[in-house]
Amino acid sequence: MRMSCRNIGVLLLTVLLGFGSSMADVFERPLCAKNRPELEKSLAKVMDYQVATGDFKQTKSIQKLNREFVSTGTFRISKKAGIIWKTQKPVFSELAIHNAGIVERDTNGQIRTLLPKENPIFAEVSNNIQSLFSGKITELEKNFKVFYEKKSCGFRIGLIPREAMVRMLVDNVVMDACKNVDRIVITDGEKIPTTLDFLNYKVSKK
Repeated sequence: MRMSCRNIGVLLLTVLLGFGSSMADVFERPLCAKNRPELEKSLAKVMDYQVATGDFKQTKSIQKLNREFVSTGTFRISKKAGIIWKTQKPVFSELAIHNAGIVERDTNGQIRTLLPKENPIFAEVSNNIQSLFSGKITELEKNFKVFYEKKSCGFRIGLIPREAMVRMLVDNVVMDACKNVDRIVITDGEKIPTTLDFLNYKVSKK
């Protein structure tokens, strides 16, 4: 089965998704020559692993409906094999993203696959996701305008996609990290934020 551009965006946003208005402050602090070495060192340390696993809580806030939609599950991020995202509640689904394509399995066991050649936006959004977890400033800067704020523990970065077609799906990304990635907030093209809280974070360097 083929997935539409909108479905691709929803799936990828899911992989990549408490803050107050101060969250936007990071976008007033662009990365510069002075703070670049500091972020480069901190980001490399947080992303110093081959595989990261743990649990997640995802909260999607739709203000016009005055509702929050919460889901929970587990994740596995491998720098070689890609990302596996398993939503366990309220409805099971499994999503795998890697260079060869996207595979989704729903609660009925139905599998949907998307190959990069089927939609050009896949390559762009996939590159954005992979650069987010690369731990390399140069990779981030290829895909995003980067903003940086040092925190009492760790740092916060703000990211705005460079490609217009990606911004239709992802308006901006904010990531908080201390020893590990703690939270990612993704605001989509309709200005709806999705918050991902990472729990029981474990890493392997092998």
